[in-house]
Amino acid sequence: MWNRISRVTQPAAEAVTLSDVKLSRRNDFEDDDVFLNRCIKAAREVVEGPNGSGVVLMASQWSIKFDAMPREIWIPMGPVLSIDSISYIDDAGDTQTLDAAAYQWRAEAFAARVRPAYQLSWPTVRRQYDAVAVTFTAGFPGTNDSPVSRDNLPGPLVQAMHMLIGHWDENREAVVVGVIPAEVQHGFDALMNMYRVGRVA
Repeated sequence: MWNRISRVTQPAAEAVTLSDVKLSRRNDFEDDDVFLNRCIKAAREVVEGPNGSGVVLMASQWSIKFDAMPREIWIPMGPVLSIDSISYIDDAGDTQTLDAAAYQWRAEAFAARVRPAYQLSWPTVRRQYDAVAVTFTAGFPGTNDSPVSRDNLPGPLVQAMHMLIGHWDENREAVVVGVIPAEVQHGFDALMNMYRVGRVA
């Protein structure tokens, strides 16, 4: 199921700022700004989403697809802020969109579940690849005054981003010569494991 999840939109802002990264790297040179900005985006994409922690940091839209309509739709990442649409292919091969009143959903810690509304059932869906598509928005919410906010982001995941950016900054080639690699205790994987979906209640 995980590889059926794809990103629809990028967030309006990154989870860490260039100034924060340069402060942590003790780097005050503008020559590295373009490189570091690329690292920030790449680090966020490694940390969040289905292939990382399963946690989405900054609010963005995602899609999950199924070959048939599950009895209960489970979205294995989050925090889910909204279910934006549920579309399906009917027996005639036409794409239909469910009315929002036809289903109910519940957000969990870093996941969400969707079921038909009370006394309703899912429609008949054509049996084919990607017959059902659920579009949703996930990420840590900001405030009414500032929808884009970094205040609520989990510190361990932000630190994991900084560690990854630092690694890329120090090692700008694919191979490190003459160094015996060793993982830092309480390093990147340890921080990620704290938030991998299924580990946090």
